[in-house]
Amino acid sequence: MEKLYVVTKKGIQSKDVGCTEDIIRKISTKEALEELVERMPYIQTIQASNAKSRKELYELSMSEYDDLEWVKVIKSVYLRMEDHHYEDFEPEYAERAKHFLYGEFSIRFNIHFEEVESFLNKIIEKQLEEF
Repeated sequence: MEKLYVVTKKGIQSKDVGCTEDIIRKISTKEALEELVERMPYIQTIQASNAKSRKELYELSMSEYDDLEWVKVIKSVYLRMEDHHYEDFEPEYAERAKHFLYGEFSIRFNIHFEEVESFLNKIIEKQLEEF
């Protein structure tokens, strides 16, 4: 029998290990994650006119517990860090989003958590080359 993994407020957990956290949803299917990867280069970033608004939008995105929202946060922070125009609080949001998103990819694609970022980068680079 396949283990059931769920998203909780603290992260991804196996339900059969006595998950005591409030369950938000089951983790995404492999097919849904594959579709998400195809869309990643085209997902818009979070835009805000000031740091306070940006922090609120990050918090709102994180509270959705949704793969697409996690990608938005990660991508937004990454691009802002590349431009060296980011606030001190932003990397923490990206790390939280990665904790959830990469956890799902790790389980569904049977790869180590630490390998997820390079796994995704390779797929996206290949997609962009084919485009």
